Amino acid sequence: MSKRSRVIMQNTTSRVIGIILLLLAVNWPAAAQEQRPAVQQAPSFHFSGLNGESFDFPAQRADKPTLLYFWATWCPYCKKATPRVVKLHEQFSEQINVLAVNVGINDSVVKAQQYLRDYDIHFPVAFDHESRISQAYHVFGTPVFVIVSQSGQILYRGHRYPDGIEQALTN
Repeated sequence: MSKRSRVIMQNTTSRVIGIILLLLAVNWPAAAQEQRPAVQQAPSFHFSGLNGESFDFPAQRADKPTLLYFWATWCPYCKKATPRVVKLHEQFSEQINVLAVNVGINDSVVKAQQYLRDYDIHFPVAFDHESRISQAYHVFGTPVFVIVSQSGQILYRGHRYPDGIEQALTN
């Protein structure tokens, strides 16, 4: 094999390896997310809420489904979603529990308490100081909505408000 052929082959091999590494680097986060088994059973947690109440998640969900709403005061999408969550609680508190969890990232208890006043929130709200609840539910970004059945099954998880929930609760 000539010197020129070896150089061409080395360059081609280097390019192929580079492309493979680039593809792996770009797709690694998505692949990691997809390979992690989906959370089927809702993790349990306990906390003292911003309104002073103690909260035990397994006990809270025993009588009816629960909507977990992960949010932050600085999140523009949360500011749009929060009025819908408040309205859901006002209209359907007999059929579904609502629990909000401030993810605690780049936020403060003072800002969260002001947010509760601004949006007239009267359901339990946790401030996730160490992001333990958020990590248990694999929350990466806000808002995140999780609907959990009485038995602890995760029925819905997504960044969008669960459209149709009001209709389902009416039936």
